[in-house]
Amino acid sequence: MMSNKGIFGRFRRPYGIFVLVLLLMIIAFWLYLWTGLAAYESGIPKNLMDHLVRSLDEEAREEGTCVDVLVKYGKEIPGLSAQENGVLFAHLIRDKEVTYQKISGWSGSGDIAYHILADGEAVAVATLSAEEQGGILGLALYRVDSLFGMRDLTVMAAPKVQVYAGDLLLTGEHLTDRGKVPEDLQDLAEYPENEVEIPQYNVYTLEGLFWVPPIKGVDGSRSAEGVYVAPDCAVVGLPPDTALMKEVEERAVTITHRYSHYMSDDLGWSGLRGYLVDTAPVYDRLRTLEVNWYTLHDSNRFENMEILDRIMYTDHLISLRMTYDYIIVGQGKVTTYDTDLTYYLALESDGKWRVVEMIVN
Repeated sequence: MMSNKGIFGRFRRPYGIFVLVLLLMIIAFWLYLWTGLAAYESGIPKNLMDHLVRSLDEEAREEGTCVDVLVKYGKEIPGLSAQENGVLFAHLIRDKEVTYQKISGWSGSGDIAYHILADGEAVAVATLSAEEQGGILGLALYRVDSLFGMRDLTVMAAPKVQVYAGDLLLTGEHLTDRGKVPEDLQDLAEYPENEVEIPQYNVYTLEGLFWVPPIKGVDGSRSAEGVYVAPDCAVVGLPPDTALMKEVEERAVTITHRYSHYMSDDLGWSGLRGYLVDTAPVYDRLRTLEVNWYTLHDSNRFENMEILDRIMYTDHLISLRMTYDYIIVGQGKVTTYDTDLTYYLALESDGKWRVVEMIVN
């Protein structure tokens, strides 16, 4: 007959193995749960953004650049390195409070997007994407997908001109369209009675920039400054001929005096703009305005006249932006009109430059 000691010994061994296996399973489960929760915590959008903003702030203050963060997350811009963008990004946020704010209704790449704010001003966008496989218990984990600037830029340039955005030569990597009418000439091009040949330009696009670069065009040994005709669109025409541009500028000054005489008849520039927009066809009204109108004021003068922007679209179509103070003395008072105009002048068959469009800026 087997003793009690033998019976207990027989059962003790399997029970011990069972307890050991159960203990190992519990430890494994807790390790899985712990690592899963840790991964989930690091994949929570708020924690991701807290870490990203902290890294940007520290790197900008300590290194003067955000290159490490951009190498890891930055959106690739052909021709621009993370080193260049890192310095530009750091310049935007250095010595400022860096925070973030979720973008509502985001429709771009990624599942969630946040604005990076510097003293409350949006300077960059960070997008987050959910991992393909969810984390523990099916909870979604996120990762930073991309980080890029707020500036998108379109450059419209004459076909034979090499275009630079800052020091970056725009190439086929940036070319997005050909044969497009420059943005500021579209109204003139669509006018049914237009007789001016409208050029067609190449279109270059840069997205996600951290700054607005100066734009210029180069054709051989000559260069032309790009002109921003809208906050996100620059136009680069042909390099101007000095003698030709002088002739056009003199003509523009003459026309400016005549327009301003007409304007001074108690209309103000808002009245002139309304007249130009609402009455006679473009050509008729602009030809009509090229005369000295009868005025009621006693005297007038021009001060601080300056020609700012010049675009030579073709050798027969040029735009000039002029600013000046037009001062009128009459009826016992002095009135100053701060004036900002853009003229579009075309060379006509009689060899004379005439205004074909005018914009009151």
